Amino acid sequence: MSESQIAKLEYLRGSKKIPRVDANGHEYFYSEGAMSPYDDLSLLGRTMLTSEGTINRSTHIIKDPTTNRMRLLTPIECERLNQFPDDWTNSGMPNKRRYVMMGNALVCGIVSRLGVEIEK
Repeated sequence: MSESQIAKLEYLRGSKKIPRVDANGHEYFYSEGAMSPYDDLSLLGRTMLTSEGTINRSTHIIKDPTTNRMRLLTPIECERLNQFPDDWTNSGMPNKRRYVMMGNALVCGIVSRLGVEIEK
C-alpha cells in the first residue's frame, strides 16, 4: 500500500465527530469510533463486502507477516475467507470484479451445513 493509501485509511478508521446539517437545517454530529488499523490474523475474518477492492473503512487490511507492511488481501485470500477453492473467480475477469464476487458470496461451509440440515 502506498503512503497516501495508508494515510487515507488512518483517517477512515480513526474516531470522528463531524458537525453536519440535515435537509431541514437541523445541526447534528456524525460520529464514528476508532477501528484497528489492520485486521489481526489471529482472529476470525470479518464479513467480506462488495467494496473490498477499494480503500474504505471496511476494507480488509493486513500487516503482512513476511514484509511487515500493510497490504490489501489478494483475490485468492478473499476466496479462502469464504471457503471457495483457490482461483474460483479467476475466469478472465478483472481483480476488482473478483473482489465484488467474494463480497456477494456466502461462505461455502455455512451453505453446505444448511443443506445438510434442510435435507434431514
